[in-house]
Amino acid sequence: MPLPPLSAEALAPYVTVLRAKDGKFTEVPAVLEPGDVPGRHAFAILCPQPVAGTTVTITALERHPHSTQSFVPIRVGRWIVLAAATLPDGSPDIASVRAVVAGPEDAICIGRNVWHAGLTVLDGPAEVGMMMWKADAGDDGILYELKTPITLSVD
Repeated sequence: MPLPPLSAEALAPYVTVLRAKDGKFTEVPAVLEPGDVPGRHAFAILCPQPVAGTTVTITALERHPHSTQSFVPIRVGRWIVLAAATLPDGSPDIASVRAVVAGPEDAICIGRNVWHAGLTVLDGPAEVGMMMWKADAGDDGILYELKTPITLSVD
């Protein structure tokens, strides 16, 4: 079964979809939320290459315990957003995994301490702005290798 399109309901409470409310100026405090440890705000432009085929295999997830992480498309086609809760032992709750296909008009903010797949684009090379709190502690990027990869259909 192909992945559904991005919606606020599909990813709540792990991910906030960034959109203007009623076509008006809308502040989104979570995007620039300071982390819970010393650090600084950081902005980077990521340039991922597309994955090939109609099946995507996710072999690892990451989380940022001290910061939110936001993605704002600059040049992108379809891209995957996959998120999952964190279990009490710190590992990803695989039973809670939610995945959708986002488009060039979709921007998101992944919540603090939420497991997610790395930026995965489908239709061609991309440029995506990424904003987050860069913790001075150096422990804000935790990678978890999945024992059983997650396979997604992206027709």
